[in-house]
Amino acid sequence: MAERMGSEGTAAGQDDRDRARRVRRNAIVLGLVALAFYVGFILMAVTGVRG
Repeated sequence: MAERMGSEGTAAGQDDRDRARRVRRNAIVLGLVALAFYVGFILMAVTGVRG
């Protein structure tokens, strides 16, 4: 009874892997965007740039 019913190798398993890949890629992209804003604001504060 301890046997797991996995979905690896099925269409559902492939969909789960694709979804996980998309989520991970989106998280990385959004993290890089946030990092760019963070670094940009720090540089603006250090250099005294006024917009």
